Amino acid sequence: MSAPIITFTSDFGYEDWFAGVVHGVIHEVCPDARIVDLNHSIEPGDIGRAAFILEAAAEDFPPGAVHLVVVDPTVGTTRRALAVRARGQLFVGPDNGVLDWALRSPDPVVHVLADEHYFRQPVSRTFHGRDVFAPVAAHLARGVAIDALGPRIHDPVRLERLECRDTDGSLSGRVTYIDRFGNALTNIMAGDLWSKFRGVGEDRLAVDLGGRRIRGIARSYGDAPIGTLVAIVGSSNRLEIAQVGGHAALRFGFGIGDVVTVRNPARHADPEGGEAEPE
Repeated sequence: MSAPIITFTSDFGYEDWFAGVVHGVIHEVCPDARIVDLNHSIEPGDIGRAAFILEAAAEDFPPGAVHLVVVDPTVGTTRRALAVRARGQLFVGPDNGVLDWALRSPDPVVHVLADEHYFRQPVSRTFHGRDVFAPVAAHLARGVAIDALGPRIHDPVRLERLECRDTDGSLSGRVTYIDRFGNALTNIMAGDLWSKFRGVGEDRLAVDLGGRRIRGIARSYGDAPIGTLVAIVGSSNRLEIAQVGGHAALRFGFGIGDVVTVRNPARHADPEGGEAEPE
């Protein structure tokens, strides 16, 4: 049997010892665990960003993987702690929406972490990542049944879900994430594009963002000269806007929440749209 995988996402950063001691607690309970650090550079308390990272990454792990997410700005309050079984995997984190991708599965099984037998004692008021979530994730990786952890619930906290909209023959969505390369990732998924514009060549579509128009959906980041914008379906299977050889968000002022529209200009009067020019 292969060693169990536990992914770990947090807002702990790398300047302190917090992420490291979580590793230590996991290995104390499950010495064979393989811990994969997804991201610890999330801004403190940014639940939405952590939820997005989990959504983008979890499908790339095998069935049975355990995903530990600790972005917990209300640690020590009455907020619940959860374990979720969904999509063939297991998820552990606070009940604040950070596990939303798992909760959106067709049949999630959600349990409150209530049995302190599975916690590290004593439990700190301020570090449940170490004392509650880490040992529980490790016990799950060892094969402890999720229903042993506490009662099942049906009312976990959810995040507001922004869906793209089909309006007047176009798709309208929003920027939901800016990655470290400055690419603006949207909530328009590849399936949305192909369903809406079935039979329309990618080179015939137009993408509008921030007063700029991009002609066509590229097949690679290098499909245009250095300094220009391209629209591309990225590795997370969603439409993103990138600057060839640069940081699109900084140069053009793109930000989370900005409206993105995709249309087939052949079906519309094609108003003048801006387009990034090479530097």
